[in-house]
Amino acid sequence: LRIKGDSMEPKMSSGDVVIVRKQPDAESGDIAIVCINGDEATCKKIKKTPEGIMLISLNPAYEPMLYSKKQVKELPLTILGRVVELRAKF
Repeated sequence: LRIKGDSMEPKMSSGDVVIVRKQPDAESGDIAIVCINGDEATCKKIKKTPEGIMLISLNPAYEPMLYSKKQVKELPLTILGRVVELRAKF
């Protein structure tokens, strides 16, 4: 997938390509591709908590997004896969 936007700066820049292993779940600390409400997918670091799932941008200008267990089911929030490789152009 091609990264759009700057929420994952400085590690991933807009236009970079990530290789994703398709899988329905990810561990805390993984960078994953997540689909929210059946809309566009987003690339974020995952943090699982007893309350739900937090999606964290690497760019500190963006606040973490917290989704309760209820929201994860109702929206839904779906993990599409885990990022396993980053390809960047110089």
